[in-house]
Amino acid sequence: MSKKCIKCGEILPEDASFCPHCTTVQIEKKEIKTPRKWRKKAVIGVAGLAVAAVIGIAFSIYHRPEIYEGGAQITYTDKGKSYKVLLSFSEEGGMTGHAQGERTDTLAEGMNSALPCQLYVLNKDTGELAGEEFSKEVESCKVDTKPSEGSQKMEYVEPVYNESFPNAAYVSDINYVSDSGTNDIQWTLTMKNGDTIFLSTRLTIEKQPAVSYYAEDTPMETTEELNALLASIEEEASADTPVYLHLPAVTYDGDITFGDHVWSISGSKDGDAVTTFTGTVSIKGHDGNYADLSGINFEGKGGIGLDAYCLVLLTDCNFTGWDTAAVAQNGAWVNAMECTFANNTVGLKFNTSMAYGTAPNYVNNTFTDNGTAVCIDSLPGNEVIDFAGSVFSGNDTDIENKADHAVDTAKATFE
Repeated sequence: MSKKCIKCGEILPEDASFCPHCTTVQIEKKEIKTPRKWRKKAVIGVAGLAVAAVIGIAFSIYHRPEIYEGGAQITYTDKGKSYKVLLSFSEEGGMTGHAQGERTDTLAEGMNSALPCQLYVLNKDTGELAGEEFSKEVESCKVDTKPSEGSQKMEYVEPVYNESFPNAAYVSDINYVSDSGTNDIQWTLTMKNGDTIFLSTRLTIEKQPAVSYYAEDTPMETTEELNALLASIEEEASADTPVYLHLPAVTYDGDITFGDHVWSISGSKDGDAVTTFTGTVSIKGHDGNYADLSGINFEGKGGIGLDAYCLVLLTDCNFTGWDTAAVAQNGAWVNAMECTFANNTVGLKFNTSMAYGTAPNYVNNTFTDNGTAVCIDSLPGNEVIDFAGSVFSGNDTDIENKADHAVDTAKATFE
C-alpha cells in the first residue's frame, strides 16, 4: 500500500510520517478549539432568573392590594403604621375611638332632617388623631345608602373634609324624612397603593305621629284662643308628640309661650294681613325637642321678639323694632334662612354654652339698619357659621363676635 505526499505528490509508503523528498510532515493539523463556557453561563442565568422570579412573586404577594372590611371599624396598616378607621355620628365618640355601628332617631311625621356621618382615623398605637396623615394616602372616598326592605333611600352628600368637624377626616351629611326607615350607610375608600376599605353603619328613623291644628276647625283667632289651645295641648299631648299649628293671618298681642314639644308653626297671608306676633314668643322645648317657624312677622316696640330655649329654625320670618329680635339662650340654637332683621338694637344673638341641636347655615338673610346685626356672646361647637347669600346693610356693627367663633362671610354682601 502507498500514498502520495500531501505537498509534493511523491509516492510514499502507507505508514510514512514525512516525505524524504520535501521533508513535509504527513499528519494533517487540526485546529483545537477552546472549550466553550456557554453551558455554565446558561445555568447561572437560568438560576438568576429563577431567583428573580421568586423575589418578584414574593414582592408581589407582599404588596398585593388588600381589602379591609369590618363594619363600622377596621384596623388598617400601611408603611409600617397601623390606624384605627371608624364611623360615628358623634364627634365625641369619634375622637375617643368609639365606633357607632347603628343609631336610631325619631322624627316628627312629615318633617325632614339630617345627620353628619363622620369618619375618624386614629393612630392605633398612640390613640392620637391621624386623619390628615391618613387622607394623604387616599385616592377616593365614596358613600352610598342602602335602604332595608320597606324603607326609603336616604339622600347623602359626598364625603369631604368639613371645617365644622375639624377632627374628622371626612364627613357626609345624611338627609332623611320621617318615613325613611332603616338605611345602611356604606363607605368605600380606595387607597393610592390599591387597597380598598369598606365601612358601614346603620341609621334608623322612627316616625312620631303628629297632631295638627288648623284655623278652619280650631279657634285660634285671638291671643286668648291661642293660649287656651296651647294649654290644652300641654294637658292632652305628651312631650314627645309633634304638634303642627297652622295659624291664621291675624295679629297676636301679648306674650305667648310654646311648651315642650316638637313644633311646626306655620303663618299665613290673607291679602295684606300676615300672621304677626307683637309680644315675646318663647319656645321652651327641652332634651332634643325643637321648633320650626315659617311665614311669621315679629313686630315689636322693644324687648325680645323670639326667646329660644331649644333649637329653633326660622324660614321667611321678619323681625323689626326689638331690643333683641331673636336670642338663643343656654341650651338653644336659632337658625334663620330667608329672613329679614331690620331696625332692631340687636338682630340675632347667641348666648349659649351648649345646644341640643345645631344648624350653622344662615342663607339669604337680610340684616338692615340694626345696631348690631349679629351678636355672638357665647356659642358651643366647631360649626362654621356660614352667611352665604346674606346681605348686611346700614348696620352700626354687622357681626360682633365676642366668642371668636368660626364665621364664614365670603359669600355674604356688605353694603
